[in-house]
Amino acid sequence: MPRVKTSERRQAVLDAAMRLFVEQGLGAPTGVIARESGLSTGSLFNYFATKTDLLNELYLHLKQDLAAAVWSAPFPDGPLRDRALEGWNRWTRWGAEAPVKQRALMALETSPDITADSRSQGSDALQGLGKLFEEVHAVGPLAQQPLEFAVGLVAALAVTTMQFMASEPADQERRCRAGFDAAWSVIAGPITEPEGSHHER
Repeated sequence: MPRVKTSERRQAVLDAAMRLFVEQGLGAPTGVIARESGLSTGSLFNYFATKTDLLNELYLHLKQDLAAAVWSAPFPDGPLRDRALEGWNRWTRWGAEAPVKQRALMALETSPDITADSRSQGSDALQGLGKLFEEVHAVGPLAQQPLEFAVGLVAALAVTTMQFMASEPADQERRCRAGFDAAWSVIAGPITEPEGSHHER
């Protein structure tokens, strides 16, 4: 039987951990994760020295996966609302089409085991989307409120939208747009841009 490459084993652990964290919570035992990965518990620690290391690597893996989905194609220029809608579409479709990934990332976001360095790297992976968010926030009704507050509100709407989209794939596009309209009204309000306004790159 051909020997499985280390990278494949490592990915198998991440996949198993992601699934089990969604099913059982972040307290899922490493022994169960190892078994689901086809490894012994001792062998698992050859890939991840501690469970905290596993949590952080999975967090970064999911952030990078989301970033790849968001930036899989060139981002269009144009009016702020159009650019925000494109970012929203790519973000929510990622979560709707991969609900286990979305739910695992949501759980990891609240974990005290995710280090400041991992959070910083995760933010860097989505830096372009973050800048777009800041641009909308700066001219909307929440401009005087902390950015983190606005992000939290929109993220909650995004999660609800992803779940709404996943529950009825045939109606995904309409549900995605409904979620965006709600999010836009929260963070942007009645923003109007001059016709033909374009983002300076």
